[in-house]
Amino acid sequence: MRKKYIYGAAAAFIVALIVWAISTAPETPTASDASQEPRVMSYEGNTLSEERDGRTIWTLTAEQVNFDIDTQDASMRGIVGTFYGKDGRTLELKADEGHMDHETRNVTLTGNVSAATSDGATLTADDLMWTAAAGELSATGEPQITRDDLRATGDVITSSDEFQQFRITGNARIEKGGETK
Repeated sequence: MRKKYIYGAAAAFIVALIVWAISTAPETPTASDASQEPRVMSYEGNTLSEERDGRTIWTLTAEQVNFDIDTQDASMRGIVGTFYGKDGRTLELKADEGHMDHETRNVTLTGNVSAATSDGATLTADDLMWTAAAGELSATGEPQITRDDLRATGDVITSSDEFQQFRITGNARIEKGGETK
């Protein structure tokens, strides 16, 4: 009889243990419970670049780069960079901030954009965008280019050869040696 009570108590204990384990098991998180925050990796003093056909198109070094793990887009702060022309000319630039879209490989630089070409031209603008598919730089936000005795302004200044030749769109104004055209 005593064995029956011991076996009964052991069976009740096992049943109670199973019920407790099932009732206290955590629920599996659902997709809506997952964090909607972007997953970001941050780097200090990192360099991004683009190459085509074995030739470096541009390099950008930033004080800080934040890389979105999911989209693979990069945002940058404190940027110094170089665009390399096919003819050996370079365009050295600085900007406060920037963004590179992983899918299009387009780069947008913003805030105090200043640039100088290896042959003496200078460019200032609020924003500078590299459109990878077109291989084109576009300056907006009061862009101004200066070379020798030429000063050009407009709504947008665009070039595909590091501003050796450029196109002005909207409110174009060119001053040469004191003359306005």
